[in-house]
Amino acid sequence: MKLLLLSALLLGISTAAVAETADEAAVRAAHDAFLKAAKAGDRAALDKLFAPQLQYSHSSAKLENKKEAIEGMIANPVNFEVLSQSIHVYGNTATLRAKANATSNTGLTPLLVLQVWVKNGRDWQMVERCTTRVPAQ
Repeated sequence: MKLLLLSALLLGISTAAVAETADEAAVRAAHDAFLKAAKAGDRAALDKLFAPQLQYSHSSAKLENKKEAIEGMIANPVNFEVLSQSIHVYGNTATLRAKANATSNTGLTPLLVLQVWVKNGRDWQMVERCTTRVPAQ
């Protein structure tokens, strides 16, 4: 009986350790909305998801502000296929790291992505994005 209780306790602790918090889920939902908006070239959705002070850095090292990033996605919508991601929340700030493939009219680009999200009221907005091109193996 003691072994059964100990096993149940350990299972509960390990499940709690990997359970997603409400803020992590909200950042994941905001990121999913970004992926959908980037693919569709959805100006209104991107405007809502990007903070006014956004710095959007491409794997080519090109740096864009909010207006430039939105205009770029309207002109050249991108389909991001996320292969893996992790989210860490620090109060009203969160980081999202992902391995992804970006497909656009310029072709397929494998990327490592770092995004910084900030909670403004109840919404999470991207304030920083930096990508690194993954070299061919």
